[in-house]
Amino acid sequence: LQSVRKTLSFLRHPTIGPLLFIKLLNGVSSSAFGTILPLILANKLRFSTNHMGYFMSASSLSVAAFAAVGISPAMTHVGNRPDRLAFVGIGCRLASMVVFGVVVSWVMSSLTSYEVSGEEEETAITMMSTRGLVTTTLASVAISLSSHMHATSLTTLTTGTVPPEERGAILGLEHGLFSMARIVGPPLGTTLLSRGVSSSGVVIGLGAVDGLWRVISVCILMDFILMALLKVWSTRQANNSDVCGSKSDGDGKIFSPLMDDHDHSD
Repeated sequence: LQSVRKTLSFLRHPTIGPLLFIKLLNGVSSSAFGTILPLILANKLRFSTNHMGYFMSASSLSVAAFAAVGISPAMTHVGNRPDRLAFVGIGCRLASMVVFGVVVSWVMSSLTSYEVSGEEEETAITMMSTRGLVTTTLASVAISLSSHMHATSLTTLTTGTVPPEERGAILGLEHGLFSMARIVGPPLGTTLLSRGVSSSGVVIGLGAVDGLWRVISVCILMDFILMALLKVWSTRQANNSDVCGSKSDGDGKIFSPLMDDHDHSD
């Protein structure tokens, strides 16, 4: 019961609650887009099983390398401001998703334009699949890196807004919210991929009818909402810091102890 009350107090807290909602929405967007990637590559671009393995390994390897040697210099570059790095990450993801959509559309158009037969057709398909593997892998790596940058920055913000003794609980809650996002995101992505967002096939912002662009359109919409929410949160924190004199650790993180929201009797 104590754990339930603590979780609810995190969700209701005016500083932590909005960050957790941003984290949840970010997870829905990421999982929706990530779910349709193998479907697009296998069914539309005709990637082989080996190609799919290389594709997934490249994205994972790039994230691991960036986490090991890249995230610290990136944080330093933005003045040790996780909120700024989160903005950079979400902006890069927006651009990378559009680039990915353009690349996939180009490869699909090239594949359908070949009007040859027999072995020449197979050669043409193999050539375009190889080009598609390289270009889509590069675009996917950019998406993975920017998503990691954004998610890591959000985690830094949430852990930086609570006292050290509360960080384990907040990290556990974050993982729980991410699991919830992975419940919502995959069916959202596959539904948009197969049915669209309206009976007429009109898509928010782009007007495209292709399934991939439907998913990209909705993910972009969610990411713009993320940016707006994060901007409001960041501005509010700056104002609170100026007016109320919140405690800072000197590296841009504001500690806002949950004095009234937690029961520390034990």
